[in-house]
Amino acid sequence: MTASVTAEVGPSDPSPGWLARLRGLWKADPKGMSIDLLRVGMGIIWALNTIFILDPANRYFSTFHGVALSFAPTSLGGPAVANFVASNWFLFAWIIAILTVYLAVAFLLGITTRLACVVGGIASIVLLATQFFSTFQTPGGTDVGPHPLYLLIYLVLFVGGAGRYLAIDHWIWETGRARGPRLARWLAAPPK
Repeated sequence: MTASVTAEVGPSDPSPGWLARLRGLWKADPKGMSIDLLRVGMGIIWALNTIFILDPANRYFSTFHGVALSFAPTSLGGPAVANFVASNWFLFAWIIAILTVYLAVAFLLGITTRLACVVGGIASIVLLATQFFSTFQTPGGTDVGPHPLYLLIYLVLFVGGAGRYLAIDHWIWETGRARGPRLARWLAAPPK
């Protein structure tokens, strides 16, 4: 890969800048770069979610109990799940906050990319199930919400091998620092 990038930049520049390297990678593998840019986009979305959680003006922790109870009539499983989450609001508020930070970091930096796709997919399924009848309300519904799209994106990232470029996962493979190759292959992006 580095030979093709050097060939694209030219022999007069022994150390091309990051923009030239990015352009060379794009020319060499546009599909792989597109998938990794989609991964970074998901990281930006999760980073924005993290900001909403951490911003004191949003009162995430203080209103979590009430928000969880508000999903009781719309959950697929009925009010039991929402009531359980509301009764253990402190634990679930922190789980969601930590999960949000993990997904932001994992997708932005390309760390444990494949695991992040699975974790994000499970989170989207759970959130879709708890908000199902408020999302798919007829008459009166306006859209299906973001979670079906998130599930599709996680599938594309997982199957498409996200984390091959612009990612710490890829750097670990390229430098030969991956330990436990089977586990590392599953957690991170597979080597090319």
